[in-house]
Amino acid sequence: MKKIRVFTMLASSIFILSAFGCSSATTYTAATKGEPITMIASEDFPSYSSIGDLSERADTIVRGSVIQTRVEALNDMVQAPAVNESALDEQLNPGGEDIVPFDKIYTIYTIKVAESFKGTYADGDTLEVKQLGGQLGNTEIINDDNIKFTPTKDYVLFLETYENTPASLLNSVQSLYVIKPAAKSTQPGEQQLKSEVIVSANPENDLTLSIDELQEIQSQDQNN
Repeated sequence: MKKIRVFTMLASSIFILSAFGCSSATTYTAATKGEPITMIASEDFPSYSSIGDLSERADTIVRGSVIQTRVEALNDMVQAPAVNESALDEQLNPGGEDIVPFDKIYTIYTIKVAESFKGTYADGDTLEVKQLGGQLGNTEIINDDNIKFTPTKDYVLFLETYENTPASLLNSVQSLYVIKPAAKSTQPGEQQLKSEVIVSANPENDLTLSIDELQEIQSQDQNN
């Protein structure tokens, strides 16, 4: 069995930790026929110390919900800058194993924008957001870092967008929030609604986000 080495250059680092059931072919993609291939992936993103730092880094911040989901193989090597290929091969592959071209599998969510706080999207627009992981044919990438989107939930997303590929969350921990709808007062005779509450989609997130902060971000963006 040949060892598989997958190299990618992105704003974040993506590590393929292990592969199982690989066939003996010298090239693997998400469409490869043969024995099942399962890969465990982990992503290394920058971390942010505050909502202010997070919002400054994001070029798009929207509120929206999932209206469609698909799985697709994307070759994001096109995002890599030009490099000396022979020097890179020696640096990354000193043992001489095959460096395999690989179309990584992404789950792509279509988000309908309900409100835009930063960026060029408007209410009612749609945009696509990708997350590493999913299954196509006999090839599967498992990425436990991701929080899966649920169509019934209303989200706030801090995104980095690209020209030729779907947007990405700035990181898997701090960039996705769930808006809980306003609840009616429990006091008898009161019809007043309580305010919406924003909670992180990832319980490991140490940042908190409020409606007031989103409105401030929106106001700053409109003034720029």
